[in-house]
Amino acid sequence: MSIESETGAVFRTAARVLFLDQHDTVLHMGGDQCLDGITRWITPGGGVESGEDLHAAAVREAAEETGRAIDPASLVGPVAFGVFTAFPKGRLLVQKNWYFLCRTERFEPRVTGGDAYEQKFAFAWLPIEQCGAADGTILPDRTVALVKRLRDGDVPAEPVDLGGTHSPRWSD
Repeated sequence: MSIESETGAVFRTAARVLFLDQHDTVLHMGGDQCLDGITRWITPGGGVESGEDLHAAAVREAAEETGRAIDPASLVGPVAFGVFTAFPKGRLLVQKNWYFLCRTERFEPRVTGGDAYEQKFAFAWLPIEQCGAADGTILPDRTVALVKRLRDGDVPAEPVDLGGTHSPRWSD
């Protein structure tokens, strides 16, 4: 018997995109508040589907969550990874996020896929210094240093470990 079948826990892999524009800002989505009043901002991305590789998942998720079709060749990485845990509806979720860089001109994002929850997302181009800030974003604090490196053309030879994060309470 597995921990998943015993507990209902979900373990999954996700691909996320760090859209970095010409103004040194990074696209975030979310804008929703948890029960503790913290506003959450995350980078676009989501679960890797069965038979899909990380690059393909990043391209698909970017299109679904931002309306932006990106050329897989324009993705750099994965440049980092991190582990995210949460307890949505009382079930453990453990997600390993793989991050890709996509340099881009600023664009007006719009959700074109996903579920009803994702359709409500707001978007914000946040300064690099706010990536991973303690004010509600669930990106690890190490993200600021990583994105500054990427902005300066210093792409890591191996994906950087961004550590782990845990979501605040979004529901009881």
